[in-house]
Amino acid sequence: MKTNKLWFGCFWLMAAMPCLGADVGIVTLLDGKPRLLRGTAWFTLVEGVRIRDSDVIDVPEKGQMQLEMMDGGALSLIGPGALYSVSMTGGDAKQRAAAEFWLSKGWLKLDTKPTATRLRMRSGLGSVLTADAAAVVHLTGDTLDVFVETGIAKVVEPGKSDSAGTDVKGGAFASRAAGKAVTTAERAPATFVAALPRDFMDALPLRTSRFANPREPVQDHEATYPEVQAWLAGPYRVSFMKRFEPKLADPTFKAAVDANSKATPEWATAAKSAPPPPPLTKVEPPKEEKKAEPERTWRWPWEKAGAK
Repeated sequence: MKTNKLWFGCFWLMAAMPCLGADVGIVTLLDGKPRLLRGTAWFTLVEGVRIRDSDVIDVPEKGQMQLEMMDGGALSLIGPGALYSVSMTGGDAKQRAAAEFWLSKGWLKLDTKPTATRLRMRSGLGSVLTADAAAVVHLTGDTLDVFVETGIAKVVEPGKSDSAGTDVKGGAFASRAAGKAVTTAERAPATFVAALPRDFMDALPLRTSRFANPREPVQDHEATYPEVQAWLAGPYRVSFMKRFEPKLADPTFKAAVDANSKATPEWATAAKSAPPPPPLTKVEPPKEEKKAEPERTWRWPWEKAGAK
């Protein structure tokens, strides 16, 4: 009996494991009030929180967040901007772990080590890959700038394979404007250097040793439609629509979705194609049948007399 209980316990634990997002890294430095979107709710970030697959970190203007990978290396984001943790692929004896992020905009510094997690930063203007390099990325609405401090980073245009990317060596600079190819220069232009955040002029401080015990973020509120509208219409919209589909049961959220149906036409189409509920029919209670009285087999005395 005990063996059966143990087997069932292990079975349900294994079944639940895919539902748990893999830990990507630890938040080791915060400035301002960055917040975390996990599931369908916003949380208040604190240093020591583990970031998981599918988390979104939103950093306000002049705010800063540093994330250190579980096996070394780090990245730091200065807002305004947001970072979406797309995926975390574990490493093995043959290949190092790899973490992929999506950057909406902002200043981002990447610092990877030879034996640590490889980083891929995606954006609408291109991707930056680092495996053993330190690089600073500045992303605006129409320009992607990359300055490589040390090592070699690769800049890949959207739609192209990694092998077709441009290698940028330490000390060099790469840039891509919307609709144009990647260009490179031997050094960063004066305008980039002048705008470079002071905190990114030095190596990122490593602080993971201070956070041996994980901390949990504090839930603030359920996300509203305006707060996630950009993600529902972005390149990872399928994942976000699946995540927020249960929110359609919320009348306020559903009303906002209907008012912006062009952003999520799948939801509008699904609502139109759903069969209407069957009409209500009045159910009459069954009528009671009157049973015939049984024939009498006896007679009253006067009935017998009359019968004679």
